[in-house]
Amino acid sequence: MKKSMLLMICLLILVLGGCKEDQQKPESEAATEVEVVEVISTNTTSNNKDISMTLHHSVKDQDIYLECIITPNFEFKEKSGTKKQGEGQVVVYVDNKKWGSFTKGAFILKGVPKGDHNLTVKLLHNDETEYGVEQTIQVEI
Repeated sequence: MKKSMLLMICLLILVLGGCKEDQQKPESEAATEVEVVEVISTNTTSNNKDISMTLHHSVKDQDIYLECIITPNFEFKEKSGTKKQGEGQVVVYVDNKKWGSFTKGAFILKGVPKGDHNLTVKLLHNDETEYGVEQTIQVEI
């Protein structure tokens, strides 16, 4: 009796498992017109090698998409009067002119003029002193 009940349950599971509708692909895998954007990654380490920054960027139209991965154990924070190791922000310069400060690891520079540009990203403590970690890249809009 127990064996036949177990056999019935197994057969029911097999039948129900095989009767699935075709699942739709996730939107990211669905066939659509997609523009492939090259993402370029660069890495730099401070002179005392206690912190490093990896920079990923891509360009679409007149926008530059940036991602800054800072290790180890870095936390983005607004500026404050007290300097604390492992906290801070990044400041971005386009052609040696300050574009802005950011307290997130990923951000977009919108409306960058067309042409070739030098983009410099510097890592700052939360009191705005420099860590000594910076990366300069060439971008073409």
